[in-house]
Amino acid sequence: MEHLQAAYEQFYGDCQRTLTEISYDDANERILCVGEDKFIYFDRVAQKYFCGKNQPATVDMLAFGREHVLLVEFKAGKNVKVEKLKLQFKLLASILLYERVAAAIVNLDALELVRTKFVYLVVFDPQNCPSSSARTKGIQNHLDKVKVRFGIDKYKGSFLEDAFTPECGDEFKRLLQRFGVKVRTEPSPE
Repeated sequence: MEHLQAAYEQFYGDCQRTLTEISYDDANERILCVGEDKFIYFDRVAQKYFCGKNQPATVDMLAFGREHVLLVEFKAGKNVKVEKLKLQFKLLASILLYERVAAAIVNLDALELVRTKFVYLVVFDPQNCPSSSARTKGIQNHLDKVKVRFGIDKYKGSFLEDAFTPECGDEFKRLLQRFGVKVRTEPSPE
C-alpha cells in the first residue's frame, strides 16, 4: 500500500487536505470532524481526472492503511437515510475511479487491482441521524456499535472487505488507526 499511497500523493498531492477541510459540509455549513492530518480529498481527484465533464459523485476522502484502501464519506446532514442509494453509487464510482487512477499512475495489472481490499466508512453526526428504534438507551448503544447503517454493507464480500458507520470524533479516528492509517487522536480531557 505504501507505494500506492506515495504515487497518489505524487500525482495528486495538490488534492491533499486536512481532515477538518475534507469533512466540511457546504450544504449545512459545518465541520463534521476536526483534525490536522492530511488525506487525499477524493472529490478533488475526481474533478481533476474528469476535468469537470460528467463527473460522478465520489466519496470525500481516500486513506491508505497497511493492507486496505479506505473510502470515507462524511454526512453531517439529516437526510442520510434518504441518500442510501447515493451512498452506494458513490462507493461504486469511487472504486472505479480509484482503479483507473491506480492503473495509470503505477501501472498495476488487473490481478493487483482485484486484490485491493476496500473498506467503506460513512462517518455521521449521531445528533442528525438518530436511530429509529424505540429500544432502551443501553440496548440501543450496544446495537449502534455493531450494526452498519444506511445499507452500505450491501457490497461486503463482493466489492468491499468491510463497511462501517462510525460517529465523528474519536470512534472514527480509532477505526482509521485499526487499519493502520496514521492519524493523531486528541488527548482525552481528565
